[in-house]
Amino acid sequence: MQVGALLIELVLTLPVLLAVVFAIVEYSVLLGALLIMNNSTSEAARQTTVFRSGFTQADYENLARESLTNSLPSYVGDFRTNLVASVSSFDCGDSTCIRLRLDYPNYKTNPLIGNTLFIPLPENLSAESTTRVEPGNG
Repeated sequence: MQVGALLIELVLTLPVLLAVVFAIVEYSVLLGALLIMNNSTSEAARQTTVFRSGFTQADYENLARESLTNSLPSYVGDFRTNLVASVSSFDCGDSTCIRLRLDYPNYKTNPLIGNTLFIPLPENLSAESTTRVEPGNG
């Protein structure tokens, strides 16, 4: 009689416990992806900021695009192919600023881990960094 009661309790609590465990794993992967995106944009912005004599605004934008792609770690697999990198420049006072952005569109429908449960996920993931550069003679 006691064994039957324990089995029923297990059957009732196991799905809830597994849902919590899978939610923790899903959100851990999501936060890890955001961390990778933030670190990549920050590192690319840092590399772009270094003054290079004779560089124009277009040269800095190309360098930023290249740095953004190269700063993504290779161990992230398919995650890397789903990212959309964008670089834009704008005036900020007497110099030029460059905005580097990484987007993972449609994360809700294409998560890194198959979301078989009804765990609420964000529509998109994004990270952005801005840096100031001195084109021309600095």
